[in-house]
Amino acid sequence: MKGIQSYINLYDNLEIRLNANESYFGIDEKMKLDIKTYICNLELNRYPEDSSEVLKELYGGYAGVDKENIVVGNGSDEMIGLVIGLNIAEGKKLLTLNPDFSMYDYYVSMHSGKMVKYNTKEDGSFDIDEFIELGKKENVDMIIFSNPNNPTGHAIEPFKITKILEEFKDKVVLVDEAYYEFFGESMIPYINRYKNLLVTRTLSKAWGLAATRVGFLIGNSEEIKKINKYKVPYNVNSLSQVIASIVLKDRMYVEKNTKEIVSEREKLYKSLKEIQENSALYIEFYPSKANYIYGRTEYKEALINGLKSRGILIRSFEKNNFRITVGCSFENNKLLQAIREIVGYGGVSYA
Repeated sequence: MKGIQSYINLYDNLEIRLNANESYFGIDEKMKLDIKTYICNLELNRYPEDSSEVLKELYGGYAGVDKENIVVGNGSDEMIGLVIGLNIAEGKKLLTLNPDFSMYDYYVSMHSGKMVKYNTKEDGSFDIDEFIELGKKENVDMIIFSNPNNPTGHAIEPFKITKILEEFKDKVVLVDEAYYEFFGESMIPYINRYKNLLVTRTLSKAWGLAATRVGFLIGNSEEIKKINKYKVPYNVNSLSQVIASIVLKDRMYVEKNTKEIVSEREKLYKSLKEIQENSALYIEFYPSKANYIYGRTEYKEALINGLKSRGILIRSFEKNNFRITVGCSFENNKLLQAIREIVGYGGVSYA
């Protein structure tokens, strides 16, 4: 356990929180009424349904797989931790990208494993052949990466990922698709072709259910059957199962919301690039296929502190990097106004 760093939740009571990649959409009033009805009849003295069969059926219908291909988890984090725990032990190596989701490091450290990281370019892009070469050189025991990448927003087309699966047929390759809905391309259609492929999904992002902590692990039915033996009993509470099942029945709602978020993302990116071209201080923003935009500036601390003083919270990363969650139109306009003031849009900085 030595060397494990706790996950930092940057929640703060600020006016505009653009740091955790949450959806700015809540659930609609009809869903709330349905949830209220179900909760009133919920037997709170009973344990939850252990295998979350209803959620498997509903999410399987959405993802285009059978329920035998799914494990339901207490967030996709639990599923990621479970798979890493089954493949990584003391001295074993996990290959990932740098940067990528910080929880991979957490779970590998918990099992005394070793991280092998391939450094991406500033925009998150990378050479897959070099990534494969590093994995073979280090003789890694497992591979994991998010697609789209968190935090850069860079995405890889599925056909390119199959090259990794072909080169590491005897190693588990887990593709973390937490932000799939904003990209629209998935590895799930390949799960029966590649037994070493696993995919994680979540309801915390596009579905707007971060508070419920519901995630999914999807893979070949034989592999899922093996993994299910190690799942913690009663891992998804009854309230979360009820809420998730109600929301999953209305796919059109999340599809409509996702389209709007993607539209806001593109408008925000266009405005940020305009700021980049006209700022007194150096700042750069990168294109994204998720619900956030990655950037860098030598004046990161001034930017973050300047935004915080104006009631806006974004996420800081190593070196000069930062990430901004796409908010609603009002939030994005407030953000843009603040950044223009801080970086000196048109000439003068007020950081």
